[in-house]
Amino acid sequence: MLHTTAIGRALKDKRLILASSSPRRKTVVAKTGLQFECVPSTFEENLDKRLFPSPIDYVLENSRLKALEVTERLETEVVVPSVVVGCDTVVVCDGNLLEKPKDTEDARRMLKLLSGRTHFVYTGVSMAVDIKLIDEEHTDNYKYFQFHDVTEVLLGDISQELMESYIATGEPFDKAGGYGIQDYGGVLVKRISGCYYNVVGFPLYKFCSKLQDILSGCLTG
Repeated sequence: MLHTTAIGRALKDKRLILASSSPRRKTVVAKTGLQFECVPSTFEENLDKRLFPSPIDYVLENSRLKALEVTERLETEVVVPSVVVGCDTVVVCDGNLLEKPKDTEDARRMLKLLSGRTHFVYTGVSMAVDIKLIDEEHTDNYKYFQFHDVTEVLLGDISQELMESYIATGEPFDKAGGYGIQDYGGVLVKRISGCYYNVVGFPLYKFCSKLQDILSGCLTG
């Protein structure tokens, strides 16, 4: 797909890095057809949520720090990355910012909160781009570009039996908000408004659009 377009030609023989260990993000990015590597960030994700005015600011900063950590770690390699992509996803319901459940009780708390209610999924994406890709005269190393996406999701009413059955699958524990729309958790989802892949954890359309803009010089920062 994109590997036969201008994006693919610009990245030919270049290193595109996804700074994530998420198998779901890996699957989504693979849909582009681009060659890429997964290098999980070691950033601890311990930012104080109270210091951020909005969920957008929070996910953008988390994604930036993930991309930054991987970029700095790989800068000393013989072949340095051309693009490093960091991501962060959270679920927000009634002002409650939900990340991955800590344990079974936390998963129950999240699913009870979301049951029969509308919530919002925010994903922030930061891309560290080798400046030589977009301006050969520059001597700086990397330039950072950011964007976010928001999807509205309505879950159906979740009975206690269904909740316990879902938690027993083990699926909630590595997913923001305690559910995964692409797996068993899909049976909980009544309706979405916005990008499906954003709920999975990677806003595919916006990523491709922004990458195209960056590589064609349409974005300045």
